[in-house]
Amino acid sequence: MLHTGIAALATAAVVGTLGGLPQGTLFMESHPPAKSGEAYEKSDSTGKVLRLNPCDTGKAWDTGRVAARTMVYTSDDDMDMKDEQLVLYKNVAYAERAMRQLRTRLARCAVVDKGYLRRSRFFTKPATAGDEALRAGWLNHETSYRYVAMRRGSTLYIVGETGRVSKSLPLKDFRGLVGQARKMAVKVCDVPGAGC
Repeated sequence: MLHTGIAALATAAVVGTLGGLPQGTLFMESHPPAKSGEAYEKSDSTGKVLRLNPCDTGKAWDTGRVAARTMVYTSDDDMDMKDEQLVLYKNVAYAERAMRQLRTRLARCAVVDKGYLRRSRFFTKPATAGDEALRAGWLNHETSYRYVAMRRGSTLYIVGETGRVSKSLPLKDFRGLVGQARKMAVKVCDVPGAGC
């Protein structure tokens, strides 16, 4: 117990010294210059809700965050959207709990029916990346979105993109996202306090 407390203090001290996650932690940080109609948004706020947010909660519901980075790409031309988010928790137990809570929310809010224009559905399947992972698809009347959520040590990584989604969530549709999650599972071990 004492070792866990010391490790958490050391993590907070190291990350605090760096002012958050090291620059270049997310792949999207090395994006090309935005063209007309495109936008890249970056935030180091630890209060941002997880990008995979099935119950459409307005604020972060997970606890124990030490640092976070979120990047979102949007395009007006084709309604294209991509995002990436990495959250560093105090220790592995907090990250495991966040992943459990995410699974619970995906089950609880698998179908949200507030009339045709506000009906949404989530589908999930396991994925192989990091210590544990899942792939999820979201459908509503306007669009569909694919996600992979991966936990590695005391971090939770979420990557997503607009794209076709069906209930079976064929792995071929998620190959790029799963591949990116696997690369992050290696890369994140360079982050102080990642607990790999």
